[in-house]
Amino acid sequence: MAGTRQRNKMQTSIKKSWLLDKAGLLFWQKGYHATSMKDLAKVCSCKPANLYNYFKNKEDILYEVIRNITEQGVSSIRHLEKDEDTNPVDQLRSLIKSHFSLLATMKQSNILLSDTAIKYLSSEHRIEIIKLRDIYDSILCKIIQRGINDGCFAPIDVKVISYLIASLIIRSSIWFSNKGRLSVDEVGEMMFNFVYNGIRERQ
Repeated sequence: MAGTRQRNKMQTSIKKSWLLDKAGLLFWQKGYHATSMKDLAKVCSCKPANLYNYFKNKEDILYEVIRNITEQGVSSIRHLEKDEDTNPVDQLRSLIKSHFSLLATMKQSNILLSDTAIKYLSSEHRIEIIKLRDIYDSILCKIIQRGINDGCFAPIDVKVISYLIASLIIRSSIWFSNKGRLSVDEVGEMMFNFVYNGIRERQ
């Protein structure tokens, strides 16, 4: 019985992820306001009523798309939050490459939506996404501050630099192609070197 419930839960999760991928692409192509539940059902090859088995309404679908990618971004760097032992330079490299590697596996439409469509969310949902973003920003700021304290990074505006780094990771994942001449790891390393050379302490 427990095994059946677990399989059903897994199948539901897979189906929901598939629906979110389809919905995210349509939202980006057609625009959030111009997309109806009927449009979403059509692209998902189902009836509108079937979507309500998974989501409350259209806004809830957009929220799930944005929350999913934002939560995964936080999870990819969460291990660095309380790491006081690893060199801050290595922590920065880990953060940049981990987050970039994650985004490189995702649909560009979902990445773009997560970056620009938060304005369409309800106040309650917008607050939840901002809380997740704040966790991400806090972890990145801690790493930068550790580097400053240890003399690895120059005295800089931690908040502004954290925004610049996060923007670099997100925007780079949009133009990056897994079919290109450079691998995810190589581009991630180039990105880290670019950032580090800009903020490192110069003796």
